[in-house]
Amino acid sequence: MSAVLSHLFMEVGDLEAARRFWVEAVGLDLLEDRGPYIRVGDAGGEGFTIGIEETAEPATREHAEITVRVDDLDAAIARLEGHGVAIEEGPADQPWGARHAWFRDPDGRRMSIYGDTTSV
Repeated sequence: MSAVLSHLFMEVGDLEAARRFWVEAVGLDLLEDRGPYIRVGDAGGEGFTIGIEETAEPATREHAEITVRVDDLDAAIARLEGHGVAIEEGPADQPWGARHAWFRDPDGRRMSIYGDTTSV
């Protein structure tokens, strides 16, 4: 038996805020839009997707950290900040060879973006 990651899923309290955050601030593609559910991901959804559903009482906010790889971390940070997203930590080179920055989505979940290190 083989297994592959299909997608990530999360519940949110405000779908419009989540859409603005993931599509406009983070820069993912809106792949599907069905009422109280959207699916976002990389170009065309070929690499990964996140299913997002609006519910009256979203699940625990700290149960997972979603990490997105970007080509230009500094540009991604500027884009997030331009949309009012506060960077909580970083950007900083990590011992495992990536440069990370951490922030929170509109429902308070800890998120991360990363790119290649700029220093050795």
